[in-house]
Amino acid sequence: MRKIAKIISSVLLSALMIFSAIGCSAKTETTTVTNTTTVTKTTTTTITNTPTPAFPLTVTDQLGRKVTLDAPATRLATCYYISSSACIALGLEDCIVAAEEKIEKRPIYKLAAPQLIGKIGNTGSAKAFDLEACIASKPDLVILPKKAKDYIPSLEDLGIKVIVVVPENHEDICEMFELIGKVTGHDAEAAKLIKTYNDNLAKVESLTNKISDADKPVVYMCNNSTYLSTAPKDMYQGSLIKSAGGKNAGDILDGDSWTNVSYEQLLSMNPDIIVIPTNNMADGQPSFSAEEILADPQLAEITAVKNKAVYNMPVGYEAWDSPVPSGSLGLLWMTALLHPEVYTMEQFADDAYNFYKEFYGFDFDKSVVTGK
Repeated sequence: MRKIAKIISSVLLSALMIFSAIGCSAKTETTTVTNTTTVTKTTTTTITNTPTPAFPLTVTDQLGRKVTLDAPATRLATCYYISSSACIALGLEDCIVAAEEKIEKRPIYKLAAPQLIGKIGNTGSAKAFDLEACIASKPDLVILPKKAKDYIPSLEDLGIKVIVVVPENHEDICEMFELIGKVTGHDAEAAKLIKTYNDNLAKVESLTNKISDADKPVVYMCNNSTYLSTAPKDMYQGSLIKSAGGKNAGDILDGDSWTNVSYEQLLSMNPDIIVIPTNNMADGQPSFSAEEILADPQLAEITAVKNKAVYNMPVGYEAWDSPVPSGSLGLLWMTALLHPEVYTMEQFADDAYNFYKEFYGFDFDKSVVTGK
């Protein structure tokens, strides 16, 4: 847990009371205060003097709804692993009173917020939201995905504030961070996370902007339930491939959700590289493997299969192909995979280590991506 350390002087106790008034525990650095004891914290994030917006505060959520809060939210319920991970990255883990199902299977909870496992409410999922369990957790704010928007009236009738997040692209992801930061009084943490996210995007842009179109490989991203399904042109995963200096094989397909393809379509796409994401929980690979793809006789003529260029995304952390805070790591990983001549897996391992240490407070195992 990344809580503010116990303060032993009256001056620091007063400061702690101010922080408590605006929400949950904040992530800070070692700080020296004149004529008091130096207080050692557990992470390296610096809380700046960015002023907290005055409450009551009215925000616009990602459905365009106006929501007014009388005070910073301190009891949060979510049913969406993406917004839950964002809350943890913003130092709000101790504010979460209910979250999506099966959090015990998601590595990010075990690594960054183990105190929540078995201790908070289970709100189900975006597709099967458990309204009763959510209400029973007594939240003062519920963060919903677009798929669960029909539950807004029921929650608001009980006086529970609701914001909806729709992180479908890089800009929307950062807007989600900013929104959650505002309603919880964690604006400084949100600003830091947004800066890091954008810095990673800029880094990839600088690494790939001189790569010619001819040197951009065609990449086929599998669905995690079957390799005969891929990301069409308007899906987040497609934008990740293109941003990393590749060509999304699924760009010939319309839509913004996983789309099934036939063997004939996959053969006509003829990808240079095939990428297999983790399973839904990111704690293992999907039910099919790279070996299965390589052994499928109907795919034998595909360039990626001929060259054995079929790769698994690393497991044990998060689904880096999804719009979580570490989604920018997925972009960096993809860049290292597609263009090791400009950015290596060793460099990525260092960047991933720094990111998780900064925002989640644990040590990333570099060998997961470097093999050593």
